[in-house]
Amino acid sequence: MNWTKQQRLIVLLSPFFIICMVHFVAIWGLETIPEWCWLVTALTYWGLTGLCKAIFVDKKTLTEWFQKPLYKPKWFAIALAIGIFPALGILLPNSSLLFEYTTLTLFLILFALINPWFEEGYWRGLLLDAGSHFPKWLIVLYSTILFVLSHPLMWGVFSIANCSIQMYVALFVMGIVWSFIRYKTNSLRWSVYSHMLVDVGNLSIFVFLNLYIPPGMA
Repeated sequence: MNWTKQQRLIVLLSPFFIICMVHFVAIWGLETIPEWCWLVTALTYWGLTGLCKAIFVDKKTLTEWFQKPLYKPKWFAIALAIGIFPALGILLPNSSLLFEYTTLTLFLILFALINPWFEEGYWRGLLLDAGSHFPKWLIVLYSTILFVLSHPLMWGVFSIANCSIQMYVALFVMGIVWSFIRYKTNSLRWSVYSHMLVDVGNLSIFVFLNLYIPPGMA
């Protein structure tokens, strides 16, 4: 895609607008429909990031983002490890929640199947492309820092766990790794699949509803 300076600037600044808008929607949702606040927040977030991609991404670029990855065993293993890690520390010890709240378990699966396409397409697709004229380390750091900050400012409005140091560290590591997986494989697919595993493994919907809170934060 051929970027103009204006397009690059708009895209690179768009996280500030999106985070701000979703933040206020989350506050409104918490005050009016607290039990569905997470859903209103997610739909607003997906809508705004999706709109950015619809405006600035052509069909060819979108196809390239999700093309078959270059198979590199090391990066496949890293993507898998990042995806599975939350399941070992969060999902397995708290698996009883899945059977206690079966409707939420369905929402958990649906969220995990949908959310990564929007997040990876925006943070590791659109933003990295818009900043391709910068050194890779710089645009990866920029995208990752804003990705991390988006969680306490959006989901953290109603979710205790999204305001934890543990979460920030995990998000930072995942953001860096998923960015480099995109570069190394010339595709977002493995990042998306790894992100899906993370969203299930960290019990995202249960975290949004504070049915799971990390030890020491309750």
